Amino acid sequence: MAQRFRSLLDLCRRRGFLYQSAEIYGGLRGAYDYGPLGVELKKNILNSWWRRHVYYRDDVVGIDTSIITPHPVLKASGHVDEFTDLLVDCMLTKERFRPDKAPSLVLEKGNIPILTPDKETAKLWQQLIEEKIAPGIKTSVTGKTVLLHVKQLTEPDEQGEHGKICFEMKEDGQLATEIAYHGYVEPTTNSPFLTDSRPFNLMFKTFLDPIDPIDRVIQTTVDNQDKSKQMIRNTVDEVLKPSTVFLRPETAQGVFVNFEQVVRTMKTKPPFGIAQVGKSFRNEIRLEHGIFRTPEFEQLELEYFVAPWESSHYFKYWREQRYKWWLEHACHPEHFKQRDHTANEMAHYATGCTDVEYLYPWGWGEVEGVANRGNFDLTQHTKNSGANFEIEDKDPQLAIEGTSPPEGPVRYIPHVVESSCGLNRAMLAFLCDAFHQVEEGNGKPPRNILKLDPRFAPVKCAVMPLTGKPEFDSLTQKVARSLRRMGWYTVVESQKLKIGKRYYRHDEIGTPWCVTVDYQSLEDETVTIRDRDTAEQRRVHWKEVQEVIGNELMKGEADELLD
Repeated sequence: MAQRFRSLLDLCRRRGFLYQSAEIYGGLRGAYDYGPLGVELKKNILNSWWRRHVYYRDDVVGIDTSIITPHPVLKASGHVDEFTDLLVDCMLTKERFRPDKAPSLVLEKGNIPILTPDKETAKLWQQLIEEKIAPGIKTSVTGKTVLLHVKQLTEPDEQGEHGKICFEMKEDGQLATEIAYHGYVEPTTNSPFLTDSRPFNLMFKTFLDPIDPIDRVIQTTVDNQDKSKQMIRNTVDEVLKPSTVFLRPETAQGVFVNFEQVVRTMKTKPPFGIAQVGKSFRNEIRLEHGIFRTPEFEQLELEYFVAPWESSHYFKYWREQRYKWWLEHACHPEHFKQRDHTANEMAHYATGCTDVEYLYPWGWGEVEGVANRGNFDLTQHTKNSGANFEIEDKDPQLAIEGTSPPEGPVRYIPHVVESSCGLNRAMLAFLCDAFHQVEEGNGKPPRNILKLDPRFAPVKCAVMPLTGKPEFDSLTQKVARSLRRMGWYTVVESQKLKIGKRYYRHDEIGTPWCVTVDYQSLEDETVTIRDRDTAEQRRVHWKEVQEVIGNELMKGEADELLD
């Protein structure tokens, strides 16, 4: 599985889906650039989401809000005080990680193996453990593994408390050394030598000010040097607060603060939604699996505003609709699932939350969350800004069976059902889902095919003259121009390769159709259309190619609109 994922990443780099950002300068950890094919795939996924949630409905509008977000907005939403992850440091490797994503302890014949990069590091770590981290405990080294001899292991409870590891000691009669065990270890080495967890704010802070804030930091520190570190920090924060801004950690808050303006300008009322796509930023400590977790990412978010008595209905509705979208575009629907959050996973204001997860090569990972957020966000911004987000309903009607609208006029702050999808993770999931390797036999390496949904495919069609002779050029360009007029990314593949190898080149990047202009085309203006997944070919007049491909692209695309 790991080798298959490496093959996919190699394909992405080699064919122009993903590049390491600033690679000529050594690269930037966790940052990626999307090449010519990657930007098309990402755009096609985004457009599919936008069509489904905005263009195919009459109750959703779009918005595009600022990335730079002022301090009061994120203070009101709770992000300034509470948008944190618990982090733990390993005393041995100095790695920092999230405990909720870390594995549990692995034992080997009752003892703890610590995996090191090489034999020299194994000896250094053994010395560090015996002299500083846990003096006197019994250890041994075998190759690249440091073995900790365990006397007794007590597993923690469901809250991760009351677990402990008791070690054997080198000398008899020594008091046994114990360390706390909370149910996790350092992910790469299995080391149990960890600090206590502590909160770490995930937002990128910057300053919107023509004057360099560092001067004010220095001056404030000098003026308060007789005070404690914490008091100096608090004073500095207060001095910088007027110019402090953040790169938004989510797109949702921009929707909430514009709620009243959208209602007023679009003459709408609940139930209705506001959709937004755009970049968000989180200061992730552990960056992993390519574009799965990065500090800069794109979100596809829908905030759907409803009356309080209808929120449970719409939570169930959007939970089903979003899962249906994923399955509709998947090669392997069995690799997608929904997972309902337990009560201790949800925010205090949420009454329901369901993740869509995909089975990546390393395990299940979240690609989208659907949550019933209640009226928390609009209420917080009402309290902190003085804005009026109340909706007046003079005569609530029973619009949905099973709900209980109040009698008579009512005023309420709408509840929100949110769908939040990570575009980068969606792209990676659909790439993994579409990646197939076909054995050719005869000792040849396997052939790669990306069986992407045609609506997602970066290149919709490749037009190929049979040879490089100039007599094919005119008809080749006619076919290509007829497809480009439809807004479909179409390339002319005129390399001096055999036609079969050119087909295979486009199979590898997911191109669903290849059109070949051959000698018969010069006689009757017919061309062949080859299908990527079946390799079947059919002959049509070149003017029919646009219609044939258009019909294939629209198969299964919101057929319910035609009912």
